[in-house]
Amino acid sequence: MLKNIIGIVLGILMANSVSAQTYQIKSESQRINSQKYLGVSSLVDGEFDKVEDYWLDYIKDHSKVRRRRNYYQITQFSVKDMGIDTVVYATRVDSKDSLGLIWIAPIGYAYDEADLNKLNKDLEKILKLGTRGYYVDIAQKKIDQSEDAAVVMSKNHQKLIYKGETLTDDLVAAELLKSELEARLEETNLKIKVLNQQIVDNKADVVNAYNDLEKIKTVINGHKKSLEKIK
Repeated sequence: MLKNIIGIVLGILMANSVSAQTYQIKSESQRINSQKYLGVSSLVDGEFDKVEDYWLDYIKDHSKVRRRRNYYQITQFSVKDMGIDTVVYATRVDSKDSLGLIWIAPIGYAYDEADLNKLNKDLEKILKLGTRGYYVDIAQKKIDQSEDAAVVMSKNHQKLIYKGETLTDDLVAAELLKSELEARLEETNLKIKVLNQQIVDNKADVVNAYNDLEKIKTVINGHKKSLEKIK
């Protein structure tokens, strides 16, 4: 049981080792309903499903989100004074190389290059904050898992200490019982030896008593014969 628990905990700790995370944020165009939009993407070092769930929760905390056919529409978007709440954005999360690719872009208006660059600069910062938030969230979950594993190990450690103390007490009691039984065995063996000798002696006494009885009978018979001779 202990080996199984240690194996599980070590597996968690090894899986939870965190390396330095990188940010792969860049400009990227994607199509929405045949229209191409220039936005910003972040390739997040994480599983697609987990990245998507985190990103949707993140944007819902900072905007109003509506699900569309193949993307999410964002309005009233603002993160630390970045993003313009009058702009409509589109975002989606795709799977790329087994990782999660977040993409976001302003839509619904033909922005000139300067305005689009400014909007996307803010989106780069927002994506970095969101990506960092994902990494922090994952790291915290790993810490929580490790701490939970430590609690399990601590409880198991205390149980083993208590079990060791109980086993020691049981051993002392068993040794004491052994001593008592050995003493009783020695006493019983001595008693058996005495009884055996008494049986031998009794048999000898029986023989001697029989012989004495026969002698007495002989004497009695002799006296009877002597009595018969008296006239």
